[in-house]
Amino acid sequence: MKKRNYLVLLLIFSFILACSIFEVPTPPDVDIDAIGTKVVLTTEAMLTQSAPPTQPPSVASILTDEEAIKQALLVKLGWTAAELDFSMGANTGTAANGTVKKVNDMAGAAWFAGKDNAGNWAIAYIGQGIPYCSDIQAFNFPTDWISHCMDSSGNTVAR
Repeated sequence: MKKRNYLVLLLIFSFILACSIFEVPTPPDVDIDAIGTKVVLTTEAMLTQSAPPTQPPSVASILTDEEAIKQALLVKLGWTAAELDFSMGANTGTAANGTVKKVNDMAGAAWFAGKDNAGNWAIAYIGQGIPYCSDIQAFNFPTDWISHCMDSSGNTVAR
């Protein structure tokens, strides 16, 4: 058993001696600044490519005008999509009109929608009568669409 212990110690000693005789080669001259610059540029490029957009696209940019107006009508009326019988009349890009009724109803109503400051469609009026001026004043509806409105006292006002 003693011979084995001596043999193990001899091997360890030989290994340590061999390691101390040979020098570790020094790496060639490397420009650390150049490597750092390359790492920074690569990292910036990766971040730029994988960075999400700063602002998600708005719902208005995903839906067509007709789809966005239908959604606004559904919210305003509290109906389901299956209940909505919708038709689009005119659309100037910032103002639109048409008719709406519940499926299987005999009569419907006119609707008028305009784009708000954020570019989303908003329903200004749904009905069969003359809209209140306060309901439509935020939108520049053509006067051939809405020639009159009612003021807060119920008086008809020419637009």
